[in-house]
Amino acid sequence: MNKKRNSTATLRLACAIIFIVFTYLYLNCYQADILAVAQHELSDGLTSYSYTISPILTTLVLFLLQLGVYTVTGVKKMFHALTYLPSLLVLTFITDVSCHVDTYRSIGAWAWIFPLVLLLFAGAMWVIRQLEPYETEARTGIWLSRRMWVNMLQMVVMFLLVVCISNGNQVFHHRMKMERLMMERKYADALEVGKLTEETDSSLTMLRAACLHRMGQMGDKLFTYPLIGGSKVLIPDSVTTKALMWQTPRWMHPMKNGKLRYIKPTDYLLCGLLMDKKLDQFVAEVQKKYSLNDSVALPKHYQEALILYTHHRAHPKVVYRNTVMEADFQDFQALECKYANPVQRNSALRDTYGNTYWYYYQYGQK
Repeated sequence: MNKKRNSTATLRLACAIIFIVFTYLYLNCYQADILAVAQHELSDGLTSYSYTISPILTTLVLFLLQLGVYTVTGVKKMFHALTYLPSLLVLTFITDVSCHVDTYRSIGAWAWIFPLVLLLFAGAMWVIRQLEPYETEARTGIWLSRRMWVNMLQMVVMFLLVVCISNGNQVFHHRMKMERLMMERKYADALEVGKLTEETDSSLTMLRAACLHRMGQMGDKLFTYPLIGGSKVLIPDSVTTKALMWQTPRWMHPMKNGKLRYIKPTDYLLCGLLMDKKLDQFVAEVQKKYSLNDSVALPKHYQEALILYTHHRAHPKVVYRNTVMEADFQDFQALECKYANPVQRNSALRDTYGNTYWYYYQYGQK
């Protein structure tokens, strides 16, 4: 009897530990920023998400829910892990946040999925409870028993379902993490988010530009990131380009006629022209802001644009010279001519020159 009781307690302890560890790490390390924006939007900005307390409190509540389910059902053998299903269902529900949470606040299909799953769960628990008395006891140690590993498998399957169903949009996760770091004025850390991925959207482009502007590096590093949408995405329009938690600077706020209230910063003006690939207008504006004879003071992307302009115009109004950058541009052109296959050419140029304005001008999305 004691051996039977000990094996049951060990099984329950193992399931509890794996559930608590998964739930806390999932909330704290993966879905924290998503829950933060959900709370911000649903409360209209009146409350804020606690990154320290909320994951702990949520994990505790979900575990207490499981204890309640176990107390009611009494399932403790081969299918004990299923007593965690209601808790994991709630976890999935609260982390299945829409990427359009600012405009779409309906629970959607959860209105019928949630009660249906609970109804099926109740029926399954009743059947399992009737069959448990006929289940044979494990002859080997509980850790190596079939009962333990069947329960562990059930837990893993339910964890995978949670991950697959809840919000896993990589770009949205990057955006919300960036916004949190920007609110904390950690602009350098924000720029590291999603730096190695090619996926982006207009809002992520806007956030990266804002961070670079705050750090005074927009003209040097903007085109080292994947960009999309042209200059119009540099300023949020609250439709396709938006910040959900980060407070945009006052100069970005439009007046009633749709025009900006304040003068656009120089780096926004010049980088916007480069994003739209308007080299002639860029040259006209950059001469007003910089001395083109001082190559050291000129930001990197502006130098690249001037070199490109000089080579692309039969009669350029400005002839910009920089020996080192001229050599790099010639290497860029040589590599471009090396591959006849467009896919191979694009891949080779992206690997070597993907952080330059030259690559954006030739192959980037306007």
